[in-house]
Amino acid sequence: MFAETNQFSLQGRVALITGASSGIGQTIACALARAGAQVILCARRKEALLQCCDDLQAQDCKAQVIS
Repeated sequence: MFAETNQFSLQGRVALITGASSGIGQTIACALARAGAQVILCARRKEALLQCCDDLQAQDCKAQVIS
C-alpha cells in the first residue's frame, strides 16, 4: 500500500556541530551522521574530538574535524 521510506534521512545534508567532543553535542553528531548527514565536528578538546570523528568514520559515517 505505502512505500517504505526513511522519514529522517539527511542524505546530502551537512551539519556543523559545536561541542561535539562529549555530551549532548557528541550524541547529536552521532544521530545526524547515522541519519546520513555529513557532520563537521567542532570543540575545544581536540583529542576527544578526533576520537569522536574516528568512531563515526569507523561506522561508515562522513565526519570531519575543525578546531
